[in-house]
Amino acid sequence: MNCKFAKVYLSLFFALFLLLAQMPARAAEPDPRMSGPRSLIVAYHTAPANREKLRSYMLGAGLKDFAQWKREGAIADYHVYFNRYIDSDNWDMLAVVTLAAENGTARWAQIESAHPSGLNAAALALTTAIHTTVADLMRNKSKPAKNGKPPVYLMIPYDYLVSVNEYIKYVDAYVLAQTDGWIEEGVLSGYGFYLSRYAAGRPWSAMFVYEYASEDGLGARDVTVAKVRERLKQNSEWKAIADNKQGVRKELQPVVADELIAR
Repeated sequence: MNCKFAKVYLSLFFALFLLLAQMPARAAEPDPRMSGPRSLIVAYHTAPANREKLRSYMLGAGLKDFAQWKREGAIADYHVYFNRYIDSDNWDMLAVVTLAAENGTARWAQIESAHPSGLNAAALALTTAIHTTVADLMRNKSKPAKNGKPPVYLMIPYDYLVSVNEYIKYVDAYVLAQTDGWIEEGVLSGYGFYLSRYAAGRPWSAMFVYEYASEDGLGARDVTVAKVRERLKQNSEWKAIADNKQGVRKELQPVVADELIAR
């Protein structure tokens, strides 16, 4: 470890320590990493010419299959999102599956035997690649919007550059202070923070799923981020973390998406 990196690392460590000491204690919650994984995040890729075919399939038979598995208790919940834009460097469709509380991975394996990644044979023929990430939902919050407008989703994957426990502390102390502020401002209605269970060699090691209250909320993202950060800068410990965050994580390509709702 060179001297410059060591100074940055120590500055970040002490800033986190001081900030966490001043923060009100979070309610103790079971650590999902202490039991079997409860989430799967499945990224589907397709050729540009087949995007609409894949979307149509999922809006029809695909979502009906997922709903049936949920009714049967094979999975606990699911959400399926579609990338708004053609982007060959990123996924076209993303499924976030909450596994059943009991024997969840085994039950999903049974689904996979007939529907690999949750798709039938016709839909699989439309895909060019599929990546399944076993994950843990570490933090989440929801405050449903009251404007009656459909939400918009922003998925931001990361690779963390410190130990996993240090990264969780960073998220609690630095990131969630901001997301809670965005919710207070009314632009964000919820978020989920996921960690990859087996991160080595995977496309990402952490992911935030942000639910914006509306198109206007997403449009106001940059202004709101700046506003909340300016307010938080009054806290010297939070600012110290902000100044050294490049040594904590690497932000990867974000995706703007819409949730697919059954017809």
